[in-house]
Amino acid sequence: MGLLDVLTGGLAGKIVDRVGDMLPNRTREKAQEHERAMGQQAINTAEAQTSGSGGFVGVLKAWRGFVGWCCGVAIVWQVVARPILLAVFPGVNWPGYTSDDLALVGRILLGMLGLGG
Repeated sequence: MGLLDVLTGGLAGKIVDRVGDMLPNRTREKAQEHERAMGQQAINTAEAQTSGSGGFVGVLKAWRGFVGWCCGVAIVWQVVARPILLAVFPGVNWPGYTSDDLALVGRILLGMLGLGG
């Protein structure tokens, strides 16, 4: 205990500790960032080691792939194929999606890609 702590009854040490906790600690932030990166790497490694045909993880991967392909096909139909077909065959009434349907497909696809928020 220093002289200042003796004179203030330990209050000075508590204030210094509290102020120190409020200041940014780059070492602690880097350690936490490293821990998060290592955790994500462990998850990625575990997912890569599991086969696509076995267990719950295999079914989950197949399900994600199926939904991703369905969303991709829906977007390609609405944005690429349908406008071309409408231009080439203007007399044919090609089915399309409403803006609400396409917004839902986009939200699902972005959520699966980890870009939704």
